[in-house]
Amino acid sequence: MRSNVPGEPHGHLHQAAVHRSDDEFLSTVLPFVQQGIEAGQPLLACLPPRKAALLRDASPDAGGITFLDQADVYANPATAVKQCREQLGHLRAQGAAQVRFVGELVDPGRTTPWGPWARYEAAVNHLYEGLPLWSLCTYDARTTPRPVLDDVVRTHPWLALPGGRHAPSAAFAEPLTFLETHAFDPAEGDLPSHTPTLALQGPYPEQARAAANRVSELAGLDRMRTGEFVLAVSESVTNALHHGKAPMWLHLWSEPGRAVATVTDAGGGPTDPFAGLTPAPRHPADGGMGLWIVHQVCDYVAMHRHDDGYSIVLVCGDRTT
Repeated sequence: MRSNVPGEPHGHLHQAAVHRSDDEFLSTVLPFVQQGIEAGQPLLACLPPRKAALLRDASPDAGGITFLDQADVYANPATAVKQCREQLGHLRAQGAAQVRFVGELVDPGRTTPWGPWARYEAAVNHLYEGLPLWSLCTYDARTTPRPVLDDVVRTHPWLALPGGRHAPSAAFAEPLTFLETHAFDPAEGDLPSHTPTLALQGPYPEQARAAANRVSELAGLDRMRTGEFVLAVSESVTNALHHGKAPMWLHLWSEPGRAVATVTDAGGGPTDPFAGLTPAPRHPADGGMGLWIVHQVCDYVAMHRHDDGYSIVLVCGDRTT
C-alpha cells in the first residue's frame, strides 16, 4: 500500500472518490483516466452501465479504456480479488509497469449487501500490497447510505477529489483494526428470520450435502447453482468438524429462487482475518480450497463471532431469474 501520491510505478495505491453529481464524477474520474492513458498505462473500468456510458461519452480517450463486465468481476469479493490478480498478471506479462482501475459497485448498502464488500475494501490494502496497481473506487453519495460512506473513508488511505486533486483520508484505519471493529449486521442480505426448512445437529458432510441438495431443489435452483450451494455447505460443515468445536449446527432455508444456510459451532472461527478472499496454502491431502471456494460460489458470505461461537452464512440465488 503506497503512502504517497502519485506516480510511483510500483505498489498499490488505493483511493476512493465520493461524488454527489454526474459532473463531480467526471471531474474526478476523467483526470485519472487521461493521465493514465498519457503515461501509457493500461486502464480498466468496471462501472454500472449509466456511469460507463457517462465516461465513454465524456472521454476523448475512451478507446483506450477496457470496460469489464460487472456481473463477472463483482459477483462477490473473492471473485473480484481473483479477477484483479488475473487481469494484472496478464497486463504485466505484456509489459505494463503500472495498471489503473476504476470501479463502482451497484448500489452498495442497498441492492448490494455491504458487509462483505467493506471487508474487501479493507483487505485489499493488504492483499494487493506491492502490486503495481492504482485503484479508484467511486461511490455515489446520492444513493449510498451514510454508514457505507463512513466505511469508505476508513478503508481507503487516499481520497480522489474533483480536478485531479488528492488528499489523505484522515479517518483511514489499518486493515486489521477495521476488520476487528466492523460488526456483522444480521439485517443485511435480507437473511431469513423464520423457522429453518431443515436443521441438523452435527451432520456428516454427506448428510449436509443431501440436505443442501433438498433445500436447493425446493428453492427451484438450477443444476449449476444447486451444485455450488451443496459444495459451499459441504466445505463449511467440513471446516466446522475439523477446526471448530461441538456442538455444530446446520440450518437451511428454502425460499423462491434462493437457498440460505448457516453453519455454527462453538469455536472461534478462522484465525486469518483475510480467510476466504484468497486461497490458503494447504497440504495436498486436504483436498479442495475450503473457504476460498465457498466465497467464490456464493452470492453472499458472512463470517462472524458471537457469544455462542462462530457462524458462517451462505446464500445462493438463481441467477437466471
